[in-house]
Amino acid sequence: KELIREFREEYSGKRVVLSVDRLDYSKGLIQRLEAFRLLLKNHPEWINKVSLVMILVPSRDSVDRYQDLKTKIDEMIGKINGEYSNPGWIPIHYFYKSFSFKELTAFYNASDIALVTPLRDGMNLVAKEFIAAKGNNPGVLVLSEMAGAAIELTDAIHVNPNNASEISDSINRALIMPVEEQRERLKKMQKVIKKQDIAKWA
Repeated sequence: KELIREFREEYSGKRVVLSVDRLDYSKGLIQRLEAFRLLLKNHPEWINKVSLVMILVPSRDSVDRYQDLKTKIDEMIGKINGEYSNPGWIPIHYFYKSFSFKELTAFYNASDIALVTPLRDGMNLVAKEFIAAKGNNPGVLVLSEMAGAAIELTDAIHVNPNNASEISDSINRALIMPVEEQRERLKKMQKVIKKQDIAKWA
């Protein structure tokens, strides 16, 4: 609860889109950043009002191919922040580090939108963790149709992870979604993940 309070103070008055992933080509990170850039370009009303909090957990960064991916991500974030930042507001808050599960749970709880758009994923527990951590708070899950969890989480906004324009439109849709609709969708998905627990899968 203390971490949630700190997070909300840090982003007071701003809407927060959360992205949590390992550094990996399969996660669609470049497309995700392009989608957020398009959101700011096509919907300038969100400038100064929405920030993307991007958490990248280091993974195989000693491998040249992964180092190249990280360089591309760093450059893209720098370009977007350089173009759109204002005094007192940065579009993308970027963390290349691991966080504890308590910290991540606080991020999930206090964020408005979870952006989970892998190009291919067997399950994707980030999507389920976000839903579980929201409790009764409103929030929207934007989920890749290529993630295994999409089969169960039918009340998420499903997107084609290769289509940055579609992801951008879906973020905008999530931002303007009525609070009651957000809660209704979350409740339905919480029922699913409560039933489909690890024992049931085993």
